[in-house]
Amino acid sequence: MKTRIILVILLLQVTIFTAQENSQTFTSSIEKAHKKDMFMSHKYLKYTIDVTFGGKKHLKGVITQEPGGGKIKIEKEDGSLIIFDGKEVYSLGIKEKDMATARFDIFTWSYFLGLPYKLNDQGTIWSDFNKNKWGKEKLMTGKLTFASGTGDAPDDWYVIYKNTETNVLEGAAYIVTFGKGKEKAEKEPHAIKYNQFKQVNSVSIATNWTFHMWSLKNGYEEQIGEAKLSNIKFIKEAEFIVPTKAKIVKTLSN
Repeated sequence: MKTRIILVILLLQVTIFTAQENSQTFTSSIEKAHKKDMFMSHKYLKYTIDVTFGGKKHLKGVITQEPGGGKIKIEKEDGSLIIFDGKEVYSLGIKEKDMATARFDIFTWSYFLGLPYKLNDQGTIWSDFNKNKWGKEKLMTGKLTFASGTGDAPDDWYVIYKNTETNVLEGAAYIVTFGKGKEKAEKEPHAIKYNQFKQVNSVSIATNWTFHMWSLKNGYEEQIGEAKLSNIKFIKEAEFIVPTKAKIVKTLSN
């Protein structure tokens, strides 16, 4: 009996160690391919973004952020403003009915840009390392989930796809639980596909993102949206001053 218990314990330890080794190898290879140290060494990143979904404009404006997402600012085309100062989200000129969308926007687009550098953030949990279909190829994948209390939407999950030769992050499947909960979100998973990489201060950044329906069997499917990035540059100075008349954008409960 004791021998069986010892064998079970050893098997569990080996399984945990293997999972840790897989996650470390998987994530570190992506970080190295995307030059994480170089990306994170810069003080701020600024870029113009134009997002459309279902043929309709969702967002157009300028995003300024710290590389790690500690502070983020969106200056929208219509003059309205969304700011994350590291503690709270604020808005100016955003209608009350659009507050939830403002909170979604401030975290989502900056996260998608920084995804190759967020794989080992606090609260990340890795599992299910396999090869899965992505277009005409089969790429290495790992599933990313989050510990309870991580960010606005800890029930979100991602399936990360990396190029088997270059280790570049090619895209990710994901669910958006923000405002609707996990059960409903899992009925319609989406994917982001990174295209048209550009060298910015020797860091490779995708300037075109396409959004798709997704299934594990087929990978990315029908295109449903697109984001175009331009005027991408690293800068040394930026302001994240909250205007006096700005309103706090509260967390939305699922």
